[in-house]
Amino acid sequence: MLHVPADLGDNGDHRQHTPGGKMPKVDLVYSTLKGYSSLFPLFEHLRDRNWDVALTKVHKHGFRNRELLRRITDTVILAYDQPLYRLEKSGWSGRFIYIEHGLSPVKYYTYKYEFFHRAALLFYPGEVFQRKMKAVNPGFKHGLLGGYPKVDELLRMDVDREALCRELSLDSAAPVILFAPSWGGKRNKNAGVHNARHLQGIRNLLVIPHSADYGHAGKYGAVIPEDGNINSYLHLADVVVSDVSSVLAEASILGKPVVQIRLTSYPGCFPEEDRRKQGIWISEEVLKKEEEQTDRSQRPFKIAYLDEDWDFGNSAPPEGLPEAVRKAIESPDEYETTQRYWAEQSCWKADGKTCSRISAMIQRFLETGDLNQLD
Repeated sequence: MLHVPADLGDNGDHRQHTPGGKMPKVDLVYSTLKGYSSLFPLFEHLRDRNWDVALTKVHKHGFRNRELLRRITDTVILAYDQPLYRLEKSGWSGRFIYIEHGLSPVKYYTYKYEFFHRAALLFYPGEVFQRKMKAVNPGFKHGLLGGYPKVDELLRMDVDREALCRELSLDSAAPVILFAPSWGGKRNKNAGVHNARHLQGIRNLLVIPHSADYGHAGKYGAVIPEDGNINSYLHLADVVVSDVSSVLAEASILGKPVVQIRLTSYPGCFPEEDRRKQGIWISEEVLKKEEEQTDRSQRPFKIAYLDEDWDFGNSAPPEGLPEAVRKAIESPDEYETTQRYWAEQSCWKADGKTCSRISAMIQRFLETGDLNQLD
């Protein structure tokens, strides 16, 4: 289980020094809890193998980053763009390695911005992301298949169902229904955690919002994970309900039946307008074409920039969710083949060795500058 340090948010030196021998030195940086939880498994792996490594928050205000800037390396690993912009605004210059913070390829922002194309090394979570990059920038030469570090813990962990159900006031003898949507509730009452209202009559319901929607959690009796990590709840669940969230692929990796909510729009997905106007890499012509050709009423799960649909099989509009959940409980294996396909396409080699492969590829890159794909 991921444990957030008590001083999360400070620039304390959390560097783990090498006791002997020379191992690579690198900084992992974040600005949000989601970024922290995405990087922590890799940080832990590197630390345990005696890398000279630190996991540190980059603050919005430059003066709070002074200590970090005195000791930071010229290569950083991150899972979001904001830490990079904050570092550069504070006076740092260097190169970065990007590790994706989720497994959903539906969103338009993946590879839309210049940030991605500046990466010295970019890890694709799965082959569908590699296809997205090829569609957006066929000349990009800095990408390797890596997988998703958080899946290592997901596959390793065991959960005490009885104890966790007692803690959550759930019936361990009945199916646990987990609703874990993507973000969007701040600006749209029909997005994110707000769709929990369509599930309120379902027995043994567990609602966990995206971290961006934590402010609305109280309206729906939702649980906020202390460390931002929902792996234990994915293990507990018998059915997982979501929209276009990474959670669908993660649940499918565990073999859990999933239900997708069909909506006419999803935050961060075409044809919704992007509020960000700066740093766009893709041409206006291509973006306009995507907006015009994306009809969520006909293809609710169309993947941005690809003629593919991230459809796990069992989907329903909000009012049809109770029936779709019932169907998933009664026939949990009906869409097993479809779910397995998208789990494999979204997360490359979910075998518990993701951090090991990624660290080996990073080490080769740091020592030689070579991008070497490990199989």
